[in-house]
Amino acid sequence: MNHLPTQLDRFQSNQSYTDLNQLNDIKRLGKENEDQALRKVAKQFESMFVQMMLKNMRSANEVFAKDNPLNSSEMKFRQSMLDNQWSVSLTEGRGIGLAESLYRQLSQNYGKETREEGRPSELTDPQRKSLHSPYGANFDAIKESKKDEGVLNNIKNPEDFIKAMLPYAEKAAKELGINPKVLVAQSALETGWGEHTIQDSYGKTSFNLFNIKADSRWKGHLVNVSTIEYREGVAQRESANFRRYDNISESFNDYLEFMKQPRYEKALTVADNSEAFVNELQNAGYATDPSYAKKINSIINNYFDNE
Repeated sequence: MNHLPTQLDRFQSNQSYTDLNQLNDIKRLGKENEDQALRKVAKQFESMFVQMMLKNMRSANEVFAKDNPLNSSEMKFRQSMLDNQWSVSLTEGRGIGLAESLYRQLSQNYGKETREEGRPSELTDPQRKSLHSPYGANFDAIKESKKDEGVLNNIKNPEDFIKAMLPYAEKAAKELGINPKVLVAQSALETGWGEHTIQDSYGKTSFNLFNIKADSRWKGHLVNVSTIEYREGVAQRESANFRRYDNISESFNDYLEFMKQPRYEKALTVADNSEAFVNELQNAGYATDPSYAKKINSIINNYFDNE
């Protein structure tokens, strides 16, 4: 569903640490929507916290760069600018979790108990622990995300891609009742063997290995990019929102949920036949490319044993 951008939407897009108008924007937002203003204050604090950590890390390493001829005042200035922008980039989206914890504390102080859309009003102990101690679970998530970024960056050829994706595909395919080579082949087609995964404005991968779009049902993070769609057989470039995940596992898990829609029911009834499954996938409208099924089946036939 299309909607006009709110003040919060503008906050969350293309931020720069040099944007000096944000304090005034927060004041204006506070008059319109106090809850969103508190959330923005929490995000700003998280960004400042990360900036301080980066600064301390630089200071700790200064002793090693003492006699380095490249360690000039100009270099330090440029490093400072880069660290400041990194603090904004690292706290984008879910960030490190500090903003969420601070936001809830501020909400309580203001006498308003708030909750995110889709979040249960009663939290389990693990959820409550995650909210009030963000450095545990969230740092683990960041570590996994970085690890998976390395996995994608180390893919040099189709063989590397197959080897990296097959374990995830086997787990997902088992639940769907299909051959894992189908999932590997489909993700290979969607991402150009891992070389062209959708990225956000900071160059970070979305981990969207099946190029699933973000419609009104999607409540997670998203990335807006230019894409090629076929309308009545004619290719044309359009702008579209796509889902963004934190790691490879999330991408495969969401594909599982995506395939449980009624529109793909017929495809799942022929899941034991890889070629038929892919053909029904196209018939159900998974992609607008008229050659979509043919391309996936070609990858299966050329890169996998026909067992």
